[in-house]
Amino acid sequence: MLNSKIEEFLTSQGADFVHFVDVSHLIPEQNQGYSSAVLFGIYLSPKYLAEVTNIEDYVKQMVKNNTISTDEFHLIENKTDEMADLLAEFITQEGFTAMSQSEKNIFSAGLYKQEAKRTPLPHKAIAGLAGLGWIGKNNLLVARYYGCAISMCSVLTNAPLATVRKDFTASLCKECNVCKEICKDSALKGNAWNSQNSRDELIDVFACTTCLECMVFCPFTQEYIKRYIS
Repeated sequence: MLNSKIEEFLTSQGADFVHFVDVSHLIPEQNQGYSSAVLFGIYLSPKYLAEVTNIEDYVKQMVKNNTISTDEFHLIENKTDEMADLLAEFITQEGFTAMSQSEKNIFSAGLYKQEAKRTPLPHKAIAGLAGLGWIGKNNLLVARYYGCAISMCSVLTNAPLATVRKDFTASLCKECNVCKEICKDSALKGNAWNSQNSRDELIDVFACTTCLECMVFCPFTQEYIKRYIS
């Protein structure tokens, strides 16, 4: 079965999880005419997350020291993008069409809207349809067990895969505003996500500097760290 072949391929490349998601109900602007998505990802290590937690202005320090290219998040984001490109090739070799949603491919296909910093179908939207978690007040996917410590990518395809389509997990952010309070750039607005609101009601993407603090200080990410680091 093609699902198994794809899962074995991605696992051999280092994926921690693989999901096959029905996106046929989405508008063509989002799914690009494809019916299915393969979503996969890698969990960030608790050791790395603890380091980011404990070093003030971690990203600024990495940039200042010219070591950002060695940063785990940076490396894994690049790796998942490369895996998506490889998977699209793999599916094509199996006789089907596929489109990698790697950053490079989205740019080259002209699908990234620079003026709005927006892609047609974010990986976290597919993750929600896979039932992985909810969109937090930090505009990141939050998974109950791993928090926001997940790097994901996806491939759209017409391959006849066995897929699922689930509802987003109900948000457990509730009254928590840790991410908003920790954001030095005042990019986060403290609003809870729902299917009726827009990204811009959660975050000012032009103010966000990708400092990673809203990711690591999310209580669910902190719970993940504490399970492995005493």
